[in-house]
Amino acid sequence: MALDFSQYTCEYCGAPCTQVLFACFLCDKKECVDKAREDRGGPGGHMKRKAQGQSIDPADIIREDMITESSDKN
Repeated sequence: MALDFSQYTCEYCGAPCTQVLFACFLCDKKECVDKAREDRGGPGGHMKRKAQGQSIDPADIIREDMITESSDKN
């Protein structure tokens, strides 16, 4: 069964989704693709994390980001 992109919007700008890259629903705008690549850690970003001994589990990454953001505010 094929994925129906028309049911999704770009995770960065809200435009209609046309592709899935870097584990994100994205439109065709270069800015959105670049942002998704950066957020993912670049090409092979998840493997870089694994090589550094860090978790590649999305829940762990989100938790780490939340801890970092809360410590930046203090």
